[in-house]
Amino acid sequence: MEMKGVVAGEGIHREGTRRQLKRQSAGVTLLGIALTCWIAYDLHFNTKWDWGPGAGKLPVEIVQGFMSEAYGDGRGVQAAKDYFTPDAKDRNPLSADRKDGPPIRHDTLGVVAQGLSVAVHHCISAAGDDPALNAVDIFRTKNGRIVERTRIAQPAASDERCAMFATAR
Repeated sequence: MEMKGVVAGEGIHREGTRRQLKRQSAGVTLLGIALTCWIAYDLHFNTKWDWGPGAGKLPVEIVQGFMSEAYGDGRGVQAAKDYFTPDAKDRNPLSADRKDGPPIRHDTLGVVAQGLSVAVHHCISAAGDDPALNAVDIFRTKNGRIVERTRIAQPAASDERCAMFATAR
């Protein structure tokens, strides 16, 4: 008996190929599910983003936000929590802008920003036990937060001198 168009054993070969394809598609499906689960787990438990007050802002805006909250509102402790990373290097951690209290007058004399670094030249009025200062604060930011601050300062002669610097510009 002759079968037209069918070679002996071809039907068996096709059936074996179908089984292999089913196994391969099942393997690919399981791999896809595993990859999706891994991504979902990583996004949930290993978040690399930070939705702090500096998210999506330029470094100058981050520093301005910190200074506004610390000096203008007198909430230095909260400003440090909001804007500094937990492992930030603050080379002047005992300054008046890291303490809560009445607002501290400060006059910004100049701001220079390059990349993720911001330098602020300002005159800070006396606050509590801290004398009036002419200071340059150099901030380094990363991912919407301040990661480092260095202060170069010298005592101002008086608060009036700070006011004089501000009006001389």
